[in-house]
Amino acid sequence: MVLMFAQGCAQVAVDEGEQDVGPVAEEIDEAALDQALNRMIQELESSLEAAEIEADETAVGPDGRYLVKSGDYLDKIIKNTVGDSPLRRDILRDAFVRANPHAFMRSNPNWLLANKRLRVPELEDIKKVIFTEDSMRQRKARAGENPYQGWIQYP
Repeated sequence: MVLMFAQGCAQVAVDEGEQDVGPVAEEIDEAALDQALNRMIQELESSLEAAEIEADETAVGPDGRYLVKSGDYLDKIIKNTVGDSPLRRDILRDAFVRANPHAFMRSNPNWLLANKRLRVPELEDIKKVIFTEDSMRQRKARAGENPYQGWIQYP
């Protein structure tokens, strides 16, 4: 093997007889992954409960909805309804848009319509934003499938 150094960066040249294997795939411990996800969901639940206590109680009506007034914008509504949640604002914005598609033009959080009643997203709404339906287990199961299954094959 021949090593070359150029301007402080190490470059490795491979002899013709050697094969560059590339990165080695890591083995994933499913039990540890499940424990981490459960812990993350529990922390999410507790942070939402704490944020709900800090939120402005007069902002949300008795039916759990917020009436959008002229001049309101989504970040202001999030601040009034959810308080200082440790969740990232873009996750909360997406959760509000998904929970209230009728109140946003083209599903754009910047195009909020006045006089609409917004349902404050619950834990399940936020989970849908964070966790996709296409889990790693489903991707692994599909990896073994024939990608051309159902295609028409000509001789």
